[in-house]
Formats: sequence, structure tokens, C-alpha cells
Amino acid sequence: MTSPSGERAGGFILVETIVAFAILALALGVAMETISQSARTISRAADIQAASLAWDELVASEFGKIDDDGEFRGSSGDGVLWSAVARAVRDNHVRPLYAVTARVWPRGAAGPSFTYQTFVSNPPRQAE
Repeated sequence: MTSPSGERAGGFILVETIVAFAILALALGVAMETISQSARTISRAADIQAASLAWDELVASEFGKIDDDGEFRGSSGDGVLWSAVARAVRDNHVRPLYAVTARVWPRGAAGPSFTYQTFVSNPPRQAE
């Protein structure tokens, strides 16, 4: 834009303003995607932590009682579901050894599931 004296006046023209808004919109879009991805990552980490804590409780309580092959299912008071399969491992040890594979749903059936595997060796049952 020029003034009557022929000098260019300071300020932004419409095209510069539109370009500035386009760059701002692009930057905001990238920022929103980054924030969204961070929220998904935090949610996933929380699910993994809840499943791992549930798994630790299962190993400490439920799997200490295994004395035969089988499938087991259960839930905890905080909505965590689980199912497990125990299979005897044939070996020459005095104590029976079981291979246990379990799936844990930390948010119930609608949420993601995590699979864990371990071996459990329980003391043999005492003769009554």
C-alpha cells in the first residue's frame, strides 16, 4: 500500500495475514496431535501398570493354590478380569511344576488385555 506521497505505508497486507494464520493453524494442529498421542500413551501406561499389579496379586494368591491342570477365571473388586490356563510340566522334581499363562483385562472386558506367563511350583499336598 502506498501513501499519496509515494512512500510505502507500514503494516500487514491481507495475504501476509492469511499466511500467518495458516502457519498458526498448522502449528496448533501438530500440537494437538502431540497432546493426543501423549494422552494415549499415558492411558496405555496406566493399563499396563494396572495389569501388572493384578498379575502380581494373582501370582501371590490364586496361583499358589494350583494343584492340577485346568483353566481358571476370576475378577477383582476393582473391575480387573483375568483368565488363566495351568498345565503340568512333566519332570523329575519332587514338587509339581506348572506352566501358567494368564490374560488380564485391567479395565474389564471392553478394555485391552495383556498376557503373562510364568512357572509355579507348589508344595505337594500333605497326606491327611
